[in-house]
Amino acid sequence: MKDNKEILHFKFDVSTFRLLGRELITDRITALFELVKNCYDANADNVTITFENVNPLSANSRIIIEDDGLGMTEKDIRNKWMVIGTSSKRRGKTSPAPYNRVVAGKKGVGRFAVDKLGAKLILKTKKKFTNQWQCLETDWGLYSAEENRQLAIDFDNLNQQPRWFTEMDNVSWTEDGRVDTQGTRLEISCLNDVWTDTDIRRAYKELSKIVRPAKTIRYPFNIIINAPQYDEFVNRKVESASLAKATMSFVLTYRKDEATGEYYQQYLDEQKGELLVKEKPALNFGPIVFSLYYYDKEGKKNFNKESADRIDGIKIYRDGIIATPFAEYKSSRDEQKDLFGIDKRRWSGFFEKLSTRDILGWVDITEELNPQIQDSTNRQDFVDNQEWADLQQFVIGQIHQIELALKHKKETTKEENQKKLKESESEFDDLQKRIKAVKASAQLLDPEVEVALDEIAGKIQGVKGVLSTASDEYARLNAEHEQQRNLMFSLVSLQTYAGMLSHIALTSIGTIKRSAEFVSKLGDDNSKKALCIKHATRVFNEMNTLTKAMEFMLSYAHDDSEFEEFNIKQIASEVFEENYAELFEQSHIKTELVCDDDLVINYNVKAFQDMMGNLISNSQKAMRNNSGDKLIKCTISRENNQLIMLFSDNGEGISAEHADRIFDVFYTTTADLGGAGLGLYIIRKRLESIHGTIETITPEFLPKGATFKITIPLTN
Repeated sequence: MKDNKEILHFKFDVSTFRLLGRELITDRITALFELVKNCYDANADNVTITFENVNPLSANSRIIIEDDGLGMTEKDIRNKWMVIGTSSKRRGKTSPAPYNRVVAGKKGVGRFAVDKLGAKLILKTKKKFTNQWQCLETDWGLYSAEENRQLAIDFDNLNQQPRWFTEMDNVSWTEDGRVDTQGTRLEISCLNDVWTDTDIRRAYKELSKIVRPAKTIRYPFNIIINAPQYDEFVNRKVESASLAKATMSFVLTYRKDEATGEYYQQYLDEQKGELLVKEKPALNFGPIVFSLYYYDKEGKKNFNKESADRIDGIKIYRDGIIATPFAEYKSSRDEQKDLFGIDKRRWSGFFEKLSTRDILGWVDITEELNPQIQDSTNRQDFVDNQEWADLQQFVIGQIHQIELALKHKKETTKEENQKKLKESESEFDDLQKRIKAVKASAQLLDPEVEVALDEIAGKIQGVKGVLSTASDEYARLNAEHEQQRNLMFSLVSLQTYAGMLSHIALTSIGTIKRSAEFVSKLGDDNSKKALCIKHATRVFNEMNTLTKAMEFMLSYAHDDSEFEEFNIKQIASEVFEENYAELFEQSHIKTELVCDDDLVINYNVKAFQDMMGNLISNSQKAMRNNSGDKLIKCTISRENNQLIMLFSDNGEGISAEHADRIFDVFYTTTADLGGAGLGLYIIRKRLESIHGTIETITPEFLPKGATFKITIPLTN
């Protein structure tokens, strides 16, 4: 038996390129990250990302990533670039001297990020003091063609053998170059996606985070974005967001006991409103440096003056470079990455919990001291292990200490102001009595009366100042409490909805079961085809109703219920120009936003975005049969201390028979288009919680269309 043994080797199917590229790297900005990280590892000082003719796409569309790093030799290309999962960076954990950068890429698959961006790559690279560029062309389209060809191959037929991934042809050549130049150039063509100005802006924002803010790097790493089609991004240097003055900031570091070699970690401990920095033995994830910044209402205003981000939560940097980009863009904040679960935890007590809109910070780890904190292969998460879980818990623990301090301060302030009010009221009463006494003796002591009255008048003025300040603060706290209470009432009303949902689910499931049973008994009876279609349609509609109901509940489960001041035009513009830009383009809808630049409202950002989203969805459905122009117009203004929003479209309008019921839960006229009768109901309930209203008025685009009027009270 032993003589019959033979050696077998693994082979790579030609689809490997796709599995390691576009399917593993789920977002194109993450793909850019991977390629830019390679530039950093190559000791580059400068890297330029050029977007040529990227909107619309054409034969001349290209993305060029060019750096002035060390470059590669022909041997490097063969033994490193062309080797999947090469261990070269794992063997050499730092880049060559004098830079000695801790290398960011170690898995050896980052080059497949190219496939996420485009189908064809021309690589040109050159070492300094050489006179030739080493060139390589990889056409992923050929790999795709071979993959498709193999679908028809009979692998048992010896005459129809596949070409393995490692057998595909990649053409290489050399070109003359200047001796004093060095670096690598990646020219990506046959692009997969259009890049709009919004896409470039997202790339800019995410790439600005690649190097930790406020970190001093001995050898700078500059990123330039050049998109000639967009004036905003012509040779623009990527800058980290500047840190405006935070309300509260901490840098928790560690120390090493030289005698024992043990590490000790700093942490926060709240005591009666004071935040003390203490230390304890480092936890199993290893010592870290945790920089944490908290911004109150005024701090957010200052921050927003210098940054487009509305604060941004906590990031992780390994040896100064972001460990995992988390660059996958999601228009809905609920779907965006929440690395430490900061926003999710607010559901258990959102009035007292901080969100990613309140805090900014970063956890500094190192390859040496935190080896168990590892990026997942898809670059969108971390390996799930005990060390990672403990690090998450530690970060949340520090945020919780700040929350306790803020809560203590709020309660103390309230108590102090209540005390001042009572003291002021008592003193004011005493002074009033003195005034009466003085007046009673005014005829006998005229000179003294005058002096006494002046003295009392001064004291009264002082008391009035204290009383006024205390009253204002007390009113502010009461207003805040009332705002929160109204919001709570809105959320508590979901208990009623939960009961309704149970009834809906049971009813729908019963209908689905009966229809499914009927269809199953039909067998191959063609005469009952129409009935089969009827019941299949019922199943579809019932499942759609359940789906929409569940989505509604989930939208609340992830809702950020914080009130904050924000610029209406900025948020509304984001909704129109970013969140729904693709929908408008696909549906050929023209939009117009009319709003003052300085209009500010104190409301929940997520609720406002959702409200606009539901109105947009309604309008899109209403305009589905328009043969001509499709128009959406949103006009926002301030009238008598109220925000007035008029949202109009030129769709089919609202008939008289439906006008009185369109705000009722589950009432819809677009069930065939996926409508579940929840959008307008959600808007109405949320507005009612803050004493706002929504109603239909005479359409702006007569003779057809619809116009909704939304009124929201302003607090300033």
